[in-house]
Amino acid sequence: MFIFLLILFVCILLLPSCARADEAPAAHQRRSLQSLHDAFSSAANSQYAYSIAHRLATDLHLHNNATYGGRQAGSDAEHAAADYLADEMRRIGLSDVEKAAAKCDKWQFNGASFTVNGTEYPVYTYATASTVPEGITAPIVYVGRGTMYDYEGVDVKGKIVLVDIDQRADWWITYPMLEAEHQGAAAILAANVGGFGQVADDALNSQDICGPTSIPTCSIGVRASREIRAQLPHGTVLGTLKVDNTVEIGKGTTYNVTGRIRGKSSEFQILLGGHYDTHFWGFQDDCCAVGLVLAAAKAMLDIGFEPENDIVFCLHGAEEWGSSYTQFDWTVGAWEMINTLHPEWVGKTLAFLNFELPAYEFATYTTTYSAPEMFSLLRDFTTRYPYAPKPQGCFPDGVLTEGYQTYTYSDDFSYYAAGVPSTVNGFLLQKDMEHVHPFYIDYYHTQYDTPDTYNDAVMAFNLRYYGALAIYIDQMPALQLDFTAQYTRLKDALDADIFAQSGADAALYRGVVESLLLPAQALKTRIDTLNARYLAADEAGDIAEMTRLRQAGRPLIRKVLNAFRYCQKYLLGLMYERPIVPHQAPQETIALCQHIIDCLVRHDPATAVDQYVATVNNCLESYSIYFSPAVIDTLNDMNWGAGNQDNLYFGTNINFDKAEVEEASRSVYQRRAEIGGDFAKEIRVYRDAIDMEKKKLRADVHKETEAIGWLKDLLG
Repeated sequence: MFIFLLILFVCILLLPSCARADEAPAAHQRRSLQSLHDAFSSAANSQYAYSIAHRLATDLHLHNNATYGGRQAGSDAEHAAADYLADEMRRIGLSDVEKAAAKCDKWQFNGASFTVNGTEYPVYTYATASTVPEGITAPIVYVGRGTMYDYEGVDVKGKIVLVDIDQRADWWITYPMLEAEHQGAAAILAANVGGFGQVADDALNSQDICGPTSIPTCSIGVRASREIRAQLPHGTVLGTLKVDNTVEIGKGTTYNVTGRIRGKSSEFQILLGGHYDTHFWGFQDDCCAVGLVLAAAKAMLDIGFEPENDIVFCLHGAEEWGSSYTQFDWTVGAWEMINTLHPEWVGKTLAFLNFELPAYEFATYTTTYSAPEMFSLLRDFTTRYPYAPKPQGCFPDGVLTEGYQTYTYSDDFSYYAAGVPSTVNGFLLQKDMEHVHPFYIDYYHTQYDTPDTYNDAVMAFNLRYYGALAIYIDQMPALQLDFTAQYTRLKDALDADIFAQSGADAALYRGVVESLLLPAQALKTRIDTLNARYLAADEAGDIAEMTRLRQAGRPLIRKVLNAFRYCQKYLLGLMYERPIVPHQAPQETIALCQHIIDCLVRHDPATAVDQYVATVNNCLESYSIYFSPAVIDTLNDMNWGAGNQDNLYFGTNINFDKAEVEEASRSVYQRRAEIGGDFAKEIRVYRDAIDMEKKKLRADVHKETEAIGWLKDLLG
């Protein structure tokens, strides 16, 4: 009897564990790729994503101002949001949840007002100076577009200037602000007459400032500006501007909030991310991205997904702005993450899938911007992989896969420049990669970016599509980076005529670039073959073969990640905000300066101005044309000053070296109507610039040629 009871007792003890084993999630059993994708797609909950985005965009405890919102870098609201997001990550079951502290400059918009003759007009600030608590009371002066020419004969010392601005067609707010300060103004108010904030005539707009704190600088609605301007012809009009704006240099902390799903191996990882700082309410930009990232994490957890590699979910702070007195003042949290806090993620991260505004239908199609080496991966996933989701109820023309170079306007570029393969959903530029989607002209960075803009079909598709892409990258044994795209990029960057004029060896450059093609093709074939065999083994249920192929893929992953890092370190440059091959900056400048000289030689300054002058140095000469030398001195110091080289963030070591032509640019513009004038002085400036740019070109080509030779060896 005792033995029977003992056996019964042991069985009872074992029953719960037996039941748990029977009911354990399929993560501990082999799952086919189809069943894995089906499970994720079923679990992906766009309404959960919306709930996160809605709270981030509407909870006043997560904003600095009750009327207009705002969750700026290092602010109280940003810190409160970081706490909320870390708690939510823990709640849904992510492990290793952390608030990674990064340095930034602090900006906190607490409130602002502008009162004229008893009427209070709404205004919203940039990361610029505050007023004293009682405000600034001063005469208002309208100065057109705020260029140096608009101040001729106008005394603005100690006054509040009102300007019209189109930050897309003309210039960023930085330059009218610096001009106003240079002219002695006490503050500046800008009405967005074009470019941004066109959704309504009371729309306010805020952007990063790309400059110093300067003077109090605010956005004001177009209708309010018109009402105030209508009073000015009738005599002096006083306004009182109050700005409670905290900008503290070197004293801020932003948090990048991370959690992870641990993989079978932690040698590599995949990163999904968005940013949670905002201008105004920022529902699309970028609360919806945060919702999508957490919804992807929750779906993976809910189905018991055990990835091959770690999946890290990272919500960045200080994306919109994070540092004063720099041209590269955005994506600061992400830059600090990959360069300061976790530099070891380079060479470890298979891909960073970033998200911006993922719940708005920008067009009849959608795209993904990426590093060129990822074009093939995205095309094959979208068009050949049987489990890639298709749009439903949105994007009727589907997902375009021609290959779209990632740009500098989102966090993925900081990772890309550091050497991490990165993507972001197509959110900004149309498929021509030149014109923006209408959303940016109307809603972007205004108080109208609210839950009213939500499109559930788009959120649901992006959640399923990019979640499936993360699973695809995780499950494939070899990372599909294609260096034939780098070959094409380098090949297309050659202007043989400019090389010949400059004494650069075009034949050597062309030859070493051509030498890349065969090893790049061979490596691509190895990767594609391995992954195809893995898919076949998955269909056949051949676990042993899948295991063998996965092991065979590990050395290939290390190889391509090493080569990718190398490419960005030696072959990626920036011309202002535009990604280039480094030698393209002097190459382009030589061509433009020669066109200008040709125009001036035939006494045609008008054509020189209309077609060429403003485009030298990417677009910086347009600023030289319209703003005082003192303003341009500040711009130059921010970019190239010896004392500011540690304040360039993603522009560090890759920013181009501008041509010194600003004096000639300004002179030619001012003399554009002359007929038969003598432009010998200006021609000499452009010729001297060409000589200097030729030296830069030869030096860049020498470095690139050497680097391409080493890259060929890395690919072999």
